[in-house]
Amino acid sequence: MSLACENEIVEQVQDDDVIFMVVEKMPEFPGGMEALFSFIGEKTRRPFTGYHVNWITGRATVQFVVEVDGSITDIRVVHSVTGFEAEAVKVIESMPNWIPGEQNGKKVRVMFTLPITFRLQ
Repeated sequence: MSLACENEIVEQVQDDDVIFMVVEKMPEFPGGMEALFSFIGEKTRRPFTGYHVNWITGRATVQFVVEVDGSITDIRVVHSVTGFEAEAVKVIESMPNWIPGEQNGKKVRVMFTLPITFRLQ
């Protein structure tokens, strides 16, 4: 299939390897955002630093791909206070499958960015 675009013919690529950043229906954690925050709160343990006797606070921002079957792959930390990376990845790895994203009625791979905050309570 091709599309006419300003007097040019542009071929549409149907590639299952494409990773979308934004789609018509974004991936969703089972139970929605409230369930996601609850899951993160239950699974997250604040890392201990060797420099201090007390726990520290901070944030790690993690990106991952929600696959067409809802599984999580390609986990990477894109920003973090040193010491939080391993715990953030561990939490993402422990997630159940998500409801996959959709584009044009078809399930697609979607990159998802999630900040995880570590703090004393």
